[in-house]
Amino acid sequence: MKDYIVTEKTHRITIPSMSKNSINVWFWGDVHRDAKACDVERWKWFLNKASKDDPEYTYYMGMGDYHDFASASERKKIKAAFLHETTEETIEDGVEKRNRAFAMEIKQMRGKLLGMMEGNHTWILQNGTTSTEDLANRMGCEYLGYLTHLSLIFREDYKTARTQTVDIVACHGKAGGKTAGITLNQVDDLRRVFPAADIYVMGHDHERGAWPKDVLIRKNGGLKQHRQFLCRSGAFLKGYTPGTSSYSIGRIYRPSDLGALKLNIAFHRDVKDGQDRVITDITATI
Repeated sequence: MKDYIVTEKTHRITIPSMSKNSINVWFWGDVHRDAKACDVERWKWFLNKASKDDPEYTYYMGMGDYHDFASASERKKIKAAFLHETTEETIEDGVEKRNRAFAMEIKQMRGKLLGMMEGNHTWILQNGTTSTEDLANRMGCEYLGYLTHLSLIFREDYKTARTQTVDIVACHGKAGGKTAGITLNQVDDLRRVFPAADIYVMGHDHERGAWPKDVLIRKNGGLKQHRQFLCRSGAFLKGYTPGTSSYSIGRIYRPSDLGALKLNIAFHRDVKDGQDRVITDITATI
């Protein structure tokens, strides 16, 4: 059994014109669905809430760690144990069974998933793919790896062939430290590598939030402010449950604000000084 390898992917998705209708993109992850501490009630509440959005204008993006089995350190220990082939098959059967059940839970997302990110809790199947790839295949969506640059191409309703592009840079993420500033700075690390995107999003540390940050870019011979969003996609794993041990208790971390993150992408036409422009407007719902 080979160990999990961090991967990076670039992907482009063309979306029908949204000049009159804004779209919603739900970023969700760190469900840890098979863990006892998973807040199943909140998870099902999210699915129900998201299902009430107009399905024609609603998309989803999975940010990794859909199940709790198995972390990187656990995979190394299991690999070092040199398990019998039948034992590996038993484990794989359990992984696939959980994926089948999870795919049924998120069936409303079929055909509307921008893709599914890899997390650090995953399993390497005997065919060399990960459990996340298996889940993405079951959902009929793109497997985005651990780090992805995703370009959403929107076609306009106007009588032109113009398009608008919204660039998303996403990574399952990293964690470390207990302050709110560290959470934001870790997402900002993505911006250092991909400075021109519109949305940067990470999961992993179970925090949830969206911070708008403006930069100056040179356009049409002058300087223009460009808004970028630094985001954390939330989680559904409770850190503090009476009588239950957890990583959060051991490290004395703050309890996480559980749930998912929704970004709304809208476009506004602006005709000024003989120029016909389309302005992208992104807002967040926490």
